[in-house]
Amino acid sequence: MNKKKILTTYRTLVIELEELQTQLRRVGSDGRPSGIHTSQLDSTRGTNDPGAAAMQLAEGLEEFIQRKQETIQQLQPQVDELLRGIKDFRKYMVIQRYYVLARTDDQIARAMSISRARVNQLRLEYLETA
Repeated sequence: MNKKKILTTYRTLVIELEELQTQLRRVGSDGRPSGIHTSQLDSTRGTNDPGAAAMQLAEGLEEFIQRKQETIQQLQPQVDELLRGIKDFRKYMVIQRYYVLARTDDQIARAMSISRARVNQLRLEYLETA
């Protein structure tokens, strides 16, 4: 896998993991959506138990999170090696924040006090080098 594919895959996994964790926080510790009164769920009639369905949702999210974390851990050594190879500190900061921390160009530009175009340029320069 080339460095662009490694970094892009890693970034995608980080974004997906953050979203799954957000969804899991929304369902609460009992698997029910937060902000919903339990009486609303308990009074529902049907063939499926709402409590059981809520717990299945929470368990499914936990399983997805576990898989994403395992894949991130497998890619981590390759990402670390790529980062160690970057000699330019600004380029390192851009690559690390964009791919590892999954920040946007705007967020990186504000944090580093440079333009968004410069952030994009530094990232593309790195990806084009062999």
